[in-house]
Order: sequence, then C-alpha cells, then structure tokens
Amino acid sequence: MIKKILLSLALALPMLAAAQNVKIGLVDVQTIIQDLPAFKAAQADVDAKAKKYDEEYQKLMKEAQTKLEELQNLPADTPQPVKDRRMQELQTYDQKLAEFQQMAQQDLSKAQQEALAPVYQQVQTAIQSIGKENGFTVIQEKGAVLYFSSPAEDITPLVRARLGLK
Repeated sequence: MIKKILLSLALALPMLAAAQNVKIGLVDVQTIIQDLPAFKAAQADVDAKAKKYDEEYQKLMKEAQTKLEELQNLPADTPQPVKDRRMQELQTYDQKLAEFQQMAQQDLSKAQQEALAPVYQQVQTAIQSIGKENGFTVIQEKGAVLYFSSPAEDITPLVRARLGLK
C-alpha cells in the first residue's frame, strides 16, 4: 500500500512541477486584423464586388417590378392565356432573382475567404513566432477564454508591433 502511494507521488510530482511552468498568452486577433492595411484593401475589393452585384440585383428587381405593373395594368377583358403567360414571366423573374441572390452570396463569400486568407496567415505567422520567441506554452484568442486560473499574458501588443501596427 505504501509502495503504491510513493509510486503515485513519484509520478505526480514531475507533472505538478511541469504544470507550474505553463506560460499562457492571450491575443485579440480580430482587432489586429481589422487594423491591418491588407485587411482594409481586401475588404474594399470585396465591397466593390458586392456593390456590382447589388447594382445588377436592382436592375433585375426593376425589370420584375415592370412586369408586375404590366400584369396589374392589363385590361379586364384580357384573355386568360395572356394573363397566365404574364404570370409565368413574373414567376420566372422571381426565380431568376432568387438564383442570382444565392449565386452572388456564394461568390462574395468565396471572394472574401480568398482575399482574407493571406491576412489571417500573416497574423498566424506573427503569433507563432512570438510564441516561440517568448516561450509560451499556449496562445489563445482573447475573446474565447471565459476563465483561466493561471496568470496569462496579453500578447496583442507584441503581435501588433511584429505586424507594424501601433
């Protein structure tokens, strides 16, 4: 019995000693990214593309509105097949609008991911190099930590300096 207790202590002591040396860093990645010129340029490109999609969507909406007004302004004695054809045209425009909106959203999402990937990589590289240089065991997003009992160091200023931000 005593041998088991001593063996347990012998195994636990090195782990407790190692746990004392944990160095934790916190970094606010979102504020860093939003201040980077590369992020602002990438976001401006995506916004310009979004504006073009919005202009095209407005044109399609105007065409659909015109078709709706034409349908509503048909004389009462208009034959039913003509009314049905106009309704079909209006439904086709509705489908075109939905398809266009979905395609535009997918394309903008993809464009944003592609434009921001180098920015995220740049920040990730800076965080990793600071972690290695300063002996951090763990670096975590500042906003994701709800509670931690060990002292943690905010390395956001170090990352900002590494990326040339004030």
